[in-house]
Amino acid sequence: MSTSSTKLFVSYWWITILLIALLNNLGMLTRMMRHSEYYDTDVIDQPSVLVAPNGRGLIKCLMKNRQTQEKIEQYLTPEEFYAGDRKKRCKHSFNDDTVVFHLGKGGGGTLMKVFNIGVKWVHPEPRSSINEQLLSGPLNTLIVNVRDPIDRFVSAFNWRLAILCHPNDERHRGKKSVNGKVIGATKHPNEYCKTGSEEEEILLRQTYHSSPSILAEALCGSPMRGKDDFYQVHHSLTLTDWLDFLIDPTLHKGIKDDGIKNFIVLPVEKQPGANETLFEQHIEKLEWHLLQNRYGSQIGEEMMRLASEQRANEEAQLGHKLMKAKSKNQTLLTTAESNHKTYLHSSAKFYNNSLTPLGECCLARFLVDDYRLIQTMLGHESDQVNAVVEPLVGAHPILTMACTWGNEEQQQLCRLDLRSMLMRRALYLDESKGSCAAIVSSDE
Repeated sequence: MSTSSTKLFVSYWWITILLIALLNNLGMLTRMMRHSEYYDTDVIDQPSVLVAPNGRGLIKCLMKNRQTQEKIEQYLTPEEFYAGDRKKRCKHSFNDDTVVFHLGKGGGGTLMKVFNIGVKWVHPEPRSSINEQLLSGPLNTLIVNVRDPIDRFVSAFNWRLAILCHPNDERHRGKKSVNGKVIGATKHPNEYCKTGSEEEEILLRQTYHSSPSILAEALCGSPMRGKDDFYQVHHSLTLTDWLDFLIDPTLHKGIKDDGIKNFIVLPVEKQPGANETLFEQHIEKLEWHLLQNRYGSQIGEEMMRLASEQRANEEAQLGHKLMKAKSKNQTLLTTAESNHKTYLHSSAKFYNNSLTPLGECCLARFLVDDYRLIQTMLGHESDQVNAVVEPLVGAHPILTMACTWGNEEQQQLCRLDLRSMLMRRALYLDESKGSCAAIVSSDE
């Protein structure tokens, strides 16, 4: 080969290499230039945002190829970020620093369904490895769903009654694969029941005759006959069990500079006279709060507007489907019905066993530390003046930040929900009124 031919070959070879490199980056270059004259990637507002000179931002979207499991990173405008089907579109990724403690029978199923932010989840029980990451880093934000402790236990008792197989059960036992999806009692308790918890089922149905009150009343007196049985009920781990590493001074003294800095509570409480809880409103406000903190006020507000429009479009499309189905005499579940069947995990539809006054009092006093923890979470000076119970002694001050997120109105709504939990149990939590038996007899 001549010298000139060799030089020409080398030139073509380098040109080919450069073209391949250019094509590999063309997608990113196109996206970075599509919506403005140029994007200065040296100016980074947040690690998850590229900001243009005109103020428009591109949001990092991390997706996973289902076939190859390869993670795909791309930058999208807010409009692109929220476009498409809910199940396929991007989620904001806060996994690196934010974790949710999903306490069973406390609205966590609803939170998982409607919360459009990717975080770490801990369920159904605490994990020491996660607690360590909150103490030392890199996790610095903890979100907890908090329901009235008594309501939560009664719901757990009734839910386990609903889903556990009993000897004469005619439902399908265990799980089954249908069209590639595993279906079981958790989402379809009408058709399926859960196996593998025979001792718990005997405890609930035979020992306590399917009555949470009988177990609750066993918690009164000394020694407490029902304490061990209480913890045999799935989802019965208490709020103080979950947050012991922030309560015990010997544990929380190890919090490092990179550890927990934000403690956020999402209360689940239907206040007296209200038709429903504010839980979903709290979730929406929390999304707004996190997005504004991550991306700034302007981009955060734009994304919440787009998310709201997306929800409205989905509801309109559902309405159209309902009308179409009705015209063809077909049955189509409404969103509310579908949600109730598939993710709210509500026990009320199957068992609605309430407590006797004595059972409520015994359970309130057994769970008094949970109520003291809720009192600690209120934190606000005016809330402590008329405290229902004494706050916990020695707990880490970060627990008092539970309702200090969002705007002033949201903070007030959060505190009102927590205080409502305390006020509903105030009579039974006041030990100066005497024993539970004395309080109940005086009311008869």
